[in-house]
Amino acid sequence: MFEAVFGDDYGFLCGLTAVAVVAGGVAWGVARRQGAAHAFWWAPLGFCLTGVLGVTLGLRAGEPGAAECVINHEITEPLYTTQGQWNLAMFVPVGLFGVLALRRPVPVVAGVLALPCLVELAQALTPFAGGICDSTDVEMNAGGGLVGLAVGLLAVRGRVAWRAWVRTSLVLLGALGLIGITVLHSAVTLEHVDGSSVRDAHGDERAVAERVVRQAFGDRYEVGRVQISPGIDGYNGFMSIQLGAGGSADLMWPGGRRLTVDFSGATGPGFAVPGATPAHDARDAYRIARTYMRAHYPWAGSASWHVTRPATGEQGGNGWVTSWRFRERGVAMPRSLDVRIDRAGRVHGLTADFGPTHVDVPAGLLTARQAEEAVTEREQEYGAGPKALRVHALDLMTERAKGNRGPWRAVWSVEVADPGCEPDGKGEGCDPYVATLDAVTGRPAD
Repeated sequence: MFEAVFGDDYGFLCGLTAVAVVAGGVAWGVARRQGAAHAFWWAPLGFCLTGVLGVTLGLRAGEPGAAECVINHEITEPLYTTQGQWNLAMFVPVGLFGVLALRRPVPVVAGVLALPCLVELAQALTPFAGGICDSTDVEMNAGGGLVGLAVGLLAVRGRVAWRAWVRTSLVLLGALGLIGITVLHSAVTLEHVDGSSVRDAHGDERAVAERVVRQAFGDRYEVGRVQISPGIDGYNGFMSIQLGAGGSADLMWPGGRRLTVDFSGATGPGFAVPGATPAHDARDAYRIARTYMRAHYPWAGSASWHVTRPATGEQGGNGWVTSWRFRERGVAMPRSLDVRIDRAGRVHGLTADFGPTHVDVPAGLLTARQAEEAVTEREQEYGAGPKALRVHALDLMTERAKGNRGPWRAVWSVEVADPGCEPDGKGEGCDPYVATLDAVTGRPAD
């Protein structure tokens, strides 16, 4: 743990230790002159407070930048990380020696709750501290301080002044809280995340991964490592699933609404559909995809529309994609299935969206031509010439706003390409890209 947190900052730590020893001696001397009953314990308390402030504000300071605070919704995550465990352990002595020195629990509680918040705000606002703070640091620091306080109370067998400094402590804690909240909302950018690092799935999460793989491929593939990448600022993250054959799958997480599987990097061929033969054209590919669909996702059979197209982009020349969609008033609903069949007649990839087959969409949506004009106008604002781009409206569909967590809305996907590219797609910058815009306002969809 020590090496993971401190790395090779031994010079800084030696200097900080010397300063902390001096601070502890000064605290002991002042307490003794004031006639404190437990002056001895002020020495380790002063030492620990100096060390904590030095490590949190001075160790590995980052470059100055915008003040940001990460609000981590995964409150148990820091319990399993080295950084989180260190943050908890670092504040245990503060709570312990605070009780032993003061023998007044209430101000110690106020201190171990307020100090982590003040430290994180200082990290966000002071240039030398890197301009960023993390809610998990507050959580673990405060937790460690409370653990230390409990140990201290056990050590003195509860012989403390429970009612001393109660009103003063509460008033100061409330005032600091109001000031902190005001500063946080006025001077700091908040970034919400569902965890701050990739972690291994466990328990019910892994069970979900195994269930979706079993639905897609039966018992053909074993599920290897399953990891969860958190969402950022309110957007969904995803669950990464390694398959035994070398393929990979991504499942939208939390919720598990959309599954994407790709065998492009697999060591072996894709998934063999029983009875399938090599596919020579789109008709063969559709027949194989339909057989697969009926066996694994029969709900797609009631879709109102389906089409089979050649695979494009990096998948070009490697088969066909059959898509099933539920449409209302020309708008594709969330639930959908795309199955890619390679020339060997195997499933080489798929995307299954398990969302609803109906959502309410407003009237007065942009037409395909209006969507193309909106994209062309926007591109020209960014410097593209009037004939520099070719745009083509691909699909009118539904998606959730704000990273698949907000309300459902209708959006246009529009392909944008450079007409100067060769037909074979050779040349730098020739690959088309897809722009997405709100089908009501015509503005880019975030």
